[in-house]
Amino acid sequence: METTRSRKQLLLLGVAAAALMFAGCAKKTEVVTEAAPAAPMAAPTVAPVATPTVMKPSSNSLYFAFDMADLDAAARATLDGYATWLNANAAENVTVEGNCDERGSREYNLALGQRRADSVRDYLTSAGVEASRIDTVSFGEERPVCKGSGEACWAQNRRGDIVAR
Repeated sequence: METTRSRKQLLLLGVAAAALMFAGCAKKTEVVTEAAPAAPMAAPTVAPVATPTVMKPSSNSLYFAFDMADLDAAARATLDGYATWLNANAAENVTVEGNCDERGSREYNLALGQRRADSVRDYLTSAGVEASRIDTVSFGEERPVCKGSGEACWAQNRRGDIVAR
């Protein structure tokens, strides 16, 4: 089919050249050749841009070593997920609750729980979350998740909980 089209175009060009030669130089003749109709072009398709859905982390508790408010690698990984979620959901606000095990005085544990909550808040704000969206509170030893004694139980109570408000 392509060779037939090329032959037809070549023949048309030859006829047009001959017509120009016979017409002479003084008279200009406009030769109009019809081009083969172009195949209709499909409208370009634009793929919709998918907005990634950022899921809220499944764990809302971070755990601390005895008498410490430092974040370990597991806590920082959880907080990275929370920071991503909070930065993608500007209407969401959270409260960080600092908790302790039963060892130590009530006053000491309230202060330690506050340091733990503040440490979580500071990490989230360093990841771009506005401080005004994060409240902190210390419950000290008043809200244990495990009521027994011993290291296994105490470890569950040394935590910071992130609660949506």
